[in-house]
Amino acid sequence: MKKCSIVLLCILMLFSGCSSQKIEQQTVTVVASFYPVYVLAKNITDGVEGVTLENMAQPKTGCLHDYQLTTKDRKALEKADLFLINGAGMEAFLEGVKKQYIQLPVLDTSIGVKLLDTHHHHHHDNKQEHGEEEEVYNGHIWLYSENALKQAENICNVLCQKDSKHKQQYVKNLEVFQQKIQNFQKQQKSQKTQIKIISFHEAFDYVAEEYGFTICAEVLVEEEKTPSAKELTQVIDLVKQQNITVFFAAEDEGKKYAQLIAKETGAKVYLLNPITTGELQKDAYLKAMEQNKNVIQEAIGL
Repeated sequence: MKKCSIVLLCILMLFSGCSSQKIEQQTVTVVASFYPVYVLAKNITDGVEGVTLENMAQPKTGCLHDYQLTTKDRKALEKADLFLINGAGMEAFLEGVKKQYIQLPVLDTSIGVKLLDTHHHHHHDNKQEHGEEEEVYNGHIWLYSENALKQAENICNVLCQKDSKHKQQYVKNLEVFQQKIQNFQKQQKSQKTQIKIISFHEAFDYVAEEYGFTICAEVLVEEEKTPSAKELTQVIDLVKQQNITVFFAAEDEGKKYAQLIAKETGAKVYLLNPITTGELQKDAYLKAMEQNKNVIQEAIGL
């Protein structure tokens, strides 16, 4: 009798172990490179059982132009089943990741989006990965709502392949997000404007694409390069010559220069959100887009 009990216990333990292993195999760990990719992915994975979504770079990091992977980042990538990147040259560390984590699937969410040249307004449709050419493009693609929707579609498609068991739920989540974006776009269409502005953040090229305003000049502040006195004087002269009254800046170093030039010219500074940081909630993206819409509405006098 004791032998039978021991055998039965061993069998139960064996099946319990198999069951536990099976559950583990059903989980999917998705790592997003940074904040905007995370919040878009959050809309697709919301409520899907067995899916863990992690934001690699801390929310306060901002853009990833010169970002270096931390030990914590590497640990996250080691356990990831899928790595979501923004693409369009934003992740300068990508080649290193591909070499170190050969088996890690990487999704470039920028495939198929409308790309703008850095500091220019030429359009491109990103049909495939650009490799070394990516750096010529402005990577802040998510600030154009049609691009954000395409990124979400790309995320949905790869998750449907990776985790086909929950395909129906991923697709349903995408449809909900699509409807929200379309509602935003309907409201935004009434605010198309042809005003001329000065921009103090390169991300706002995509905001201009959304709303139709013209960026006459960009004053960009980088870690190793700040605007010279000559450059500031040229912008001041331009503002006066073309009677530009609206400056768009972010809550960063560029704001200081915007306020400086505004003081000299009488223009007004309006703060837009580049959506590189924020709450880790699925509605955070659209909330920020709505806030930007309200700021632009104020700037153009609607």
